[in-house]
Amino acid sequence: MVQCLGCARTSSFFMGSALPCSSLPRHVAVAEQRRLDSRRTLAQADDAAKDASDSQSRANALTGTIKRKQKQVADLLQVLGVETLEDRLQSATASPAIPSHKFAQLIQDSIPHGKPVLVAEVCRPSPSSSSQDVAKLAADYVAWGVDAIAVATDLEETPAGLSDLFAVCRAVKVPVLQWDWFLHPLQVAEAKEAGAAGIIGVIANVLGNGSPIMSSFAAAIGLDAPVEVVNKTELTRLGDAGVPFFGINLSVGLSLALPGFQTDMAKGLLNNMPFGAITMVGAKSPADARKARLAGADAILLKKEMLVGSGQDAQDVRQMLDQLIDSLNGDD
Repeated sequence: MVQCLGCARTSSFFMGSALPCSSLPRHVAVAEQRRLDSRRTLAQADDAAKDASDSQSRANALTGTIKRKQKQVADLLQVLGVETLEDRLQSATASPAIPSHKFAQLIQDSIPHGKPVLVAEVCRPSPSSSSQDVAKLAADYVAWGVDAIAVATDLEETPAGLSDLFAVCRAVKVPVLQWDWFLHPLQVAEAKEAGAAGIIGVIANVLGNGSPIMSSFAAAIGLDAPVEVVNKTELTRLGDAGVPFFGINLSVGLSLALPGFQTDMAKGLLNNMPFGAITMVGAKSPADARKARLAGADAILLKKEMLVGSGQDAQDVRQMLDQLIDSLNGDD
């Protein structure tokens, strides 16, 4: 606050208020207002530029991650050889998961009760953590009320992703999903072999026309594989191809500058789902989870940012989950 020299009254004008002291000469007040408007415009432009820069950085990071994963898969395929690869895929289809589509069935059973299925993402808490540490964390989340687990298995999260997945699958009785970047049916077969009920990481924007193939292969071996979409064009194309399960904001997120982006894209996509389709939406905060539920999501992925990103201890996480579950299971 400063004092107006014209009337000796205290004024907030010079601190950014839109209403100048009435004793100022009109031309001075107008000039000051224009200066403030200009400052706000520049600040908004700076914010927009920062958002665009952050979005581009995330897009570049996604591109780099996919290239790394492509090389990893290509190296694995080269080691296996064509005959061994065919044997692995045929073996997976000949012996589908039992029970099949365990995760989708859980969602279908929950829908009549108006209860969204909560999936907790788990990964190694620290570089020194083991697969058993991940399994213990998953078991804690289940004890605290989540309905399913998603295990992060990419090399950026763990040096032994399939071992982590295997350990979690044997530590809990709820459906376990493998969270990774899926580019080839062999990866889906590996998930099934480790005991997973489904996978997260089939991305329409990455796989293009290969998305329905990955979805169909997963279905053939009894696994659920939501295909992640970021715009209505992808949703319509995949719906026409018979994809039954869709993901929103799971891996790539709607914050990327991808075609079809809108502020309310998640809600818009949920409102345009094909009849009978199942949906899962990612959430980084309890507020995001509540919005997803109100928008109609059948399942909600509670991302690691919500569970461990703020440095919460176990008691804090348990209390947060209790409150979240109560709010999501209440009446709309």
